Amino acid sequence: MDFASVPFQTLLVQNAGNDNLLNFLTQLDEQYTEAVDEKVRFGNLQILLPIFKAHLVKIDDYKKQEACLDQFVKPWMITSFSQDSMVATESVTLLESTISYLIARSFLLQPDQTDTPPFGKQTLLLLITQLISAMEAEPDFIDLKPMDFIEASIDHLQCRSQWDQVQTAITVQDSSKHILFDLECCIDTLNLFVRDLNENQELLSLENVLEPVKIEICQWMELIFTIAVAMIPCTDSTIRKKLSHDLLPNLLRWQQNSVQHVELDKQIYWCEMLWNRILQMFALPATNLLRLEIYGLIARFFDFYFGLDANQVPIIRKDLRFDASFFKILQSGLQSNDSLARKYSSYILKRIIDFTEKNPSTIADKSDADWTPYFKWSADLSQQYTEHWDDWFLLYDIMHENVIHLVDPVLPRFETLLNANALDASWWVLLMYRGFQNDTSSVKKGLLEFIFSRQDKSILNKMGMEQGFMFGALFKILDSTSLYSVPTQGALVSPFGEHFREFMVRLVGAFENEQDKVNFLRQLIHHLSHVVSSHAPILYTMEALAEADYVNAWGPEELKSLRVLVDRHRNFNIPATKQFLRKLGIAAVVKLSNTETLSFSDIAKTISSLVNEYPIKTNSKEFKLIRYWLESRISKDKSLDSVLSGLKDRIETYVRDLKSEDIPEAVLRNQANVLARTSIFLVSTQTGQLNSDHVLDLLSAFTENLKDTSCDEITFARNLTLFDALWENFDTCFETKCDFTQVIGLNDETLLYILNRIDKKYLNKEEDNIVDDDLVDLYLSLTKRILSSNIALSPEARNTAIQNHFDITVDLLKYRTSSVDANKEMSKPNYIRLLSVVYECAIIHSYFNLDCDNNLVSSVYGFQMKRTQEALRERPWGESLSTFIRAKWECIERIVRFASLVKKNHIEPKDFFDPIELYEEAVDQLESGSEMCGEAIIRGFGPILAFPWEKTPEMLQLCVDYAIALMKENIAQSRTFPLLIKAFVDVIFQPELLSVPELNQDDGPMKKALHMVIQTGELKPFVVAQTSKLLHNYWSTFTEDANKSMIQYAPEIAKLLVFGPLRDREDQKLEAAIAAKLATPIEILEAEGTAETVFSQNDYLVRVDMNDILLRLDVNNKDHITLANILLDNFFHIINEDILFEFMYTSTMEHRLKLRICCSTILIIDLANENKLDEYMEVIFEVMRKETVTSVRCYLEWAMVRILVRFPDRLHLFYKKIEDPNHKPNFVISLLTITFTLCDNLPEEAIQGYFEEIFVRLIAWLITNHFTIRLFSYCAWQRNWKSCISRGYGKKLEENKYLQSIGRFMETYVDCIKFFDKIQSQFYMSKFDPIQDFNIEFIFRQMMTEFQVIENERIGSKAFVRVNPQVVARCPFENPARKEMYTSADPSEMIGLEEEIELAEATSTSNTTLEEVIQKKIMPWEMMLETDMDLTKNLVQKNRRRNDLIVVASLIDRTPNLAGLCRTCEIFNASTLVVPTLKIKEDIGFTSISVASEKWMPMIEVTENDVAAYLQQKKEQGYTLCGLEQTTTSATLGDYEFPEKCVLLLGKERQGVPADLLQMLDVAIEIPQYGITRSLNVHVSGAICIYEYTKQMHWRQQAAITQ
Repeated sequence: MDFASVPFQTLLVQNAGNDNLLNFLTQLDEQYTEAVDEKVRFGNLQILLPIFKAHLVKIDDYKKQEACLDQFVKPWMITSFSQDSMVATESVTLLESTISYLIARSFLLQPDQTDTPPFGKQTLLLLITQLISAMEAEPDFIDLKPMDFIEASIDHLQCRSQWDQVQTAITVQDSSKHILFDLECCIDTLNLFVRDLNENQELLSLENVLEPVKIEICQWMELIFTIAVAMIPCTDSTIRKKLSHDLLPNLLRWQQNSVQHVELDKQIYWCEMLWNRILQMFALPATNLLRLEIYGLIARFFDFYFGLDANQVPIIRKDLRFDASFFKILQSGLQSNDSLARKYSSYILKRIIDFTEKNPSTIADKSDADWTPYFKWSADLSQQYTEHWDDWFLLYDIMHENVIHLVDPVLPRFETLLNANALDASWWVLLMYRGFQNDTSSVKKGLLEFIFSRQDKSILNKMGMEQGFMFGALFKILDSTSLYSVPTQGALVSPFGEHFREFMVRLVGAFENEQDKVNFLRQLIHHLSHVVSSHAPILYTMEALAEADYVNAWGPEELKSLRVLVDRHRNFNIPATKQFLRKLGIAAVVKLSNTETLSFSDIAKTISSLVNEYPIKTNSKEFKLIRYWLESRISKDKSLDSVLSGLKDRIETYVRDLKSEDIPEAVLRNQANVLARTSIFLVSTQTGQLNSDHVLDLLSAFTENLKDTSCDEITFARNLTLFDALWENFDTCFETKCDFTQVIGLNDETLLYILNRIDKKYLNKEEDNIVDDDLVDLYLSLTKRILSSNIALSPEARNTAIQNHFDITVDLLKYRTSSVDANKEMSKPNYIRLLSVVYECAIIHSYFNLDCDNNLVSSVYGFQMKRTQEALRERPWGESLSTFIRAKWECIERIVRFASLVKKNHIEPKDFFDPIELYEEAVDQLESGSEMCGEAIIRGFGPILAFPWEKTPEMLQLCVDYAIALMKENIAQSRTFPLLIKAFVDVIFQPELLSVPELNQDDGPMKKALHMVIQTGELKPFVVAQTSKLLHNYWSTFTEDANKSMIQYAPEIAKLLVFGPLRDREDQKLEAAIAAKLATPIEILEAEGTAETVFSQNDYLVRVDMNDILLRLDVNNKDHITLANILLDNFFHIINEDILFEFMYTSTMEHRLKLRICCSTILIIDLANENKLDEYMEVIFEVMRKETVTSVRCYLEWAMVRILVRFPDRLHLFYKKIEDPNHKPNFVISLLTITFTLCDNLPEEAIQGYFEEIFVRLIAWLITNHFTIRLFSYCAWQRNWKSCISRGYGKKLEENKYLQSIGRFMETYVDCIKFFDKIQSQFYMSKFDPIQDFNIEFIFRQMMTEFQVIENERIGSKAFVRVNPQVVARCPFENPARKEMYTSADPSEMIGLEEEIELAEATSTSNTTLEEVIQKKIMPWEMMLETDMDLTKNLVQKNRRRNDLIVVASLIDRTPNLAGLCRTCEIFNASTLVVPTLKIKEDIGFTSISVASEKWMPMIEVTENDVAAYLQQKKEQGYTLCGLEQTTTSATLGDYEFPEKCVLLLGKERQGVPADLLQMLDVAIEIPQYGITRSLNVHVSGAICIYEYTKQMHWRQQAAITQ
């Protein structure tokens, strides 16, 4: 009803008396005050306010007006505006509008002099003080110190008096109780007050407004504006919105209104004040949400900064074009993840460009120096700048698209922008940021691929120069392993990764300025080391750096970062990955280090890090590379003399000058390793041999101190550390073994002195021993090195030293203190460890004078360590105890091995330990042992079980059960489980146990262990291969015991022969990729095309080990024949199970299982017992009948040929099968294929009868209705015909005129000749020989290659040679005479399809029927072999006329989409479906969706690269090229009339039709869409179009019939 208030008020003014109005007013005021119902209150207020205004107008006296305002309005305001008010919003809004008007009116009408402040000023003060009080009371209410901002701003304004009044009013309020107003009401009222002053015509028309009043109003406006600007960073979003959307814009409109006559300087200052506040907000942390508000603020106030006067002349109050901070804010918004920030920033930038372009006068007086780096303009080049910015905005907008085909065509403009140099580099970097923010991975990857494909050096130089782009954007997005992942291959066999590597190589080489390149390379290594987390981009980048040209870039800090990368990066945990990284690091350091800036310490530390955990041999490429670097780039005179001198000084410093006792052994060891590893490269010759003279000179100070018996303990300790490091590295690196002690001239006396001095440090009864782990490890290491060396000590001195240490250790084991001594308790594990070393050295040197009796053994396993507080401070007690137990059982293992050696060598009578008692103790320990000591306990069983004593299954069962239980508990522990399972396998599968039949029963412990290992091997690689190697080592001895053992394990052997799960874990892929990169070229060449290419997984070795045993079985050995027949029974039972034939697709686990069975069957089929042949043949026939996969059937056919050649009396069974007309086509084809080679290999005594029978049976198949069967029967006829003649039985054929007629026809008919020639190109059909090709290479590799079995299923003969190089006569590794034939055969070679159809059509006569023409079509041989169709159905299907629609789906790579399209095309009668590969028809994922439609739908193969040529060919044949794509000129499906001859091109998933193919189309068609989603699935889209085409063709046909 507010619209009626003004007329109502006017009516009252004109007709009502003042007394009446006052009476009405008093009554309505009372009703309003007492109203409870808000509707009543609001209705009352709507009448009350017009009456009040009318009454106010009737009052002539200003003072009385003020009194009236105080009497009525103030109570209303207090009642309605207070924070606890319950007045409805509608009433409050009405009051706000009235009060704001009354404030303005009071201000404007005030006289020159007043006794009290007028109502307007009082109310204004009240509202402002409410805002200020809120800011002061709640510091967190407004960010960025608003009070400080107000104080600083007022100094430049004329509102100081007003501000002081506000401060005074606040002070008065603080000293008395006052009502708190709702801040939103205050701001709304102030906003309406400003608006009324600017827009209310009643107020604007008031006359006689005093000039001082106008000035005061301006001052109050300044204060209100200042307070509002200060409050912009308000944390309350509602108040912030009222300020920025309402109050501030109204204030700026008031100021810039020409009616107000505000000076331009003041306008400029207001804009400056606002801009400074915005800059303060931008300076807030990026996580502060207030930062997101600044973009909307700038957009909202843009017109106040850049305004136009009444004549459209620009008025610039704040020219942001010359403020760098402005563009930084814009760029921040443009790359923000917040869509509103991007929208506002884009809008502002476009406004800036538009304003600059349309108002060139605003920049007429500007020079280049005035512009910021981010933005510049020239009136002369305005068009050019506009075009560049248009390109930029196009790129920016397109970067958010979620389909790559919309992005791809626009990306070349990016390169145009770079070449133009019109925009600052930060703008194209921003485009990349924007693209990388895209949620669609294909767009991000496409953008990255575009970047990687840049070849222009100037473009690459610009990219490299922008470190913000390289390290802030590019590497950030690349730091994701998923980008590089390839299904089944992992992240390091990645085309994307290789593109990135090539890009980095080009980028590094493209820098125009050498210093820029240096700066980039420095930043790069720091970034890789400290920022990048994924291993993939690090390794690809390091590969690129290893290929870079030489440049002096990396100084001390860069090499430090490299050391951090190779030593401590968190994501390089796999040893092979670390090794590969270090290999790359070596190459990079050699090429990129700035040797002039490097100290010797930098060089030595870097070398040490690069060869740490990477045992470099002196003849390796890496060793030679580092040596070249030292010699050519580090050494001043191109020799190693200066480097040697530097290292010698460091060694002397290490030996003599370090006097501190506080240096931990770990630190000393690091220093010693640096010196030792560096020395290797300086004391070797160029051929990798040791230069003894250099060693003696280099280590002179060290050897002198080592020999000095008077040197102090600190020096001696340092010498020991360096001694061990040097000895370790010399032993590891030099191929020609040398004794380090002899090289440096240490004799028996010195070494014994060293040993004695070492012993005194940790082998004391009374004095405290050193118990620090690092130091004890050092002492034991040196003791072992000295005592185990064959050369270091003379035999007499060595044996004496071994005996002395044995005596000392045994004495210490027996020694007991009167009380618990913490030091002695902590020393006990070290005594045990030393005893273990003593026995190990005794075994090495065959020193048999040590004890191995029960007392010694029981004293070891019964040795106890007591818990002490000192030990607990060192480490947790459980860890200490586990370490102690582990040491004890490692010692026991060596004692028992020593005892076994003593017993084996029949040394003088000795007392031996009780093996049963020791075994029982080990079982008890294993039952309660933890994973930390479990490996040592399990390994302890090994020599115990190998020791000669009677073992029962029950005893061994306990060991197996407890070990399995421990392993199951820890199967998820990557650190301990591999050690446990390896120890278990080594212990259980040793000849001493395998040879005992009682232990190897079906329900016995040995088989339980093997079953557990096989089960575990399904998840964990390497486990079964380790087991099979041990089994092979024993069984391949073929002793009587080994033969019996194999028979016992026949079922398990059958499992191992087919072992090999499909592994697809990411960590396994990574290991495989790294292993491939570390493999030598020779290893890669030998592994090519076989399972060995998966270098990190050795499941295939299990099959190699077991098949090697089958290979070497003796056909005359009864045990071997028994084993072979058990295996054959097992194989034929498995391969005949129906479950294997439910889904017959290649490369599945079922397919691999059948292949593995077939390969092993071929090896042992010759050992089949004659009494089982009928059963075996029947199974083979049955499997042939069920099997449709060619690669399996060929092995079955081969096995059948070998059986029939060996036992020709079984031919009648074969004849019975081949003469049965009711078989499935694939079975008939196999039977016919058998005759291809059978005729050439049957023995002479059987061949005549064979020829008399076979032709009679082949004739029937020559007249079958099944085309493929006829073709194979024709081939069989030809092969047998020629064999019959060549083997001397041609006369029999000549005597039969019917056979002779058929033979002559086939020899002379042109199609028969042509077909037979085609057959010769397929190896299996023409050249395969079941006898000559009976070799390992063909069985396990070449046959599978012929039928395109996946590479990781094939096994090369070299794998067998490595297991046992001894050639077996009955089945050699390879047949050299046939090898050339294998390599020349092309497994993918097929007989053509289109050519034969065209030829058939060309040669047919005019009365030839369509059926006869089609029967001339020749299918590819692979397709024929696998067909299981009835050709009569095919012919019926072919007789129907297909629509002339070709659907091109070669751009689609997802199997479900292709399968769905195949089904759709077949249903709607399309003529051809074009796919990227015909192999998809073998994919289970395809056939499960296509539901057999692929058998009826004509399909051809056209790869993605060949699509353009195919489309052009079809265009020339008169086809219209249609593409399903959204373009600006697309025709709408439904409106478009399809031509009859039509090619429909479907685009890629997500990306659509590529730009190059889009240009070839005659028409692009789009499906009208009415929902929110932007696109349909490509199969669904294709199906809709195919249906529309079919519908239109159907209507046309119906229309033609009707006419």
